[in-house]
Amino acid sequence: MKRSFFIVLLAFAGSALAFSSPCAIGSLASYITLGASGCTVGSNTFFDFATVSGISRATEIPTSSVSVSPLGGSFDPGLTVTVNVSASADTLFEAIFTYRVTGGSYTANAISLSNSSQTGDGAVTDTQNFCAGGTFGPDGVTGCTGKPGALVAVNGVQNSDSAQFTSVSLLSITDDFVIDGGTAGTANGGTFTDRFSSVPEPSSAFLLTIATAVAVSLKFGQKRGDRPGNKEEV
Repeated sequence: MKRSFFIVLLAFAGSALAFSSPCAIGSLASYITLGASGCTVGSNTFFDFATVSGISRATEIPTSSVSVSPLGGSFDPGLTVTVNVSASADTLFEAIFTYRVTGGSYTANAISLSNSSQTGDGAVTDTQNFCAGGTFGPDGVTGCTGKPGALVAVNGVQNSDSAQFTSVSLLSITDDFVIDGGTAGTANGGTFTDRFSSVPEPSSAFLLTIATAVAVSLKFGQKRGDRPGNKEEV
């Protein structure tokens, strides 16, 4: 009876911690199909991926050509995005998309840019608009219902940026990755990373504690039951 109770409790705690599947390497298109359920990195859920309108004269980079990879864990979740597109003079490519992350108490946000190059007046930039504790309007940039902010990374000039803010349980993010060949240059896309400082919400930490305690109890009870002369309680 006791063992059955522990098994049911462990299953309940485990199911409460696993509403979404862990994030995996995929395309931006595959992340968009996850919808509101999203995917998890540790105790954090990334969800509601969507594209939004960008620069009118830019060529939109297909979501199937944008690679997304998860990184970090419960306390430092993030995403790495890779785009292998080259722009010649008078050409401009753009990948702009939004998503949300929840499941922790977020106090910092950082971006970094790498593996990009340019010549002449070409440029590769990642601009991230974030809404701490709220959501953006339809354009993914304005109408923040929380505290708005922005980070910028320009290859070869400023390859990282970061911000700190009062603890919030929700972040809305819009990344605008631009590969601009300029008027007489070239530019090659690369990799940018979004990373957040997070402390799991008390409810998630409590459920994790329950699951761990139950697992230990089951293991201890099993060892006792294996001793000669011990009988399992009914």
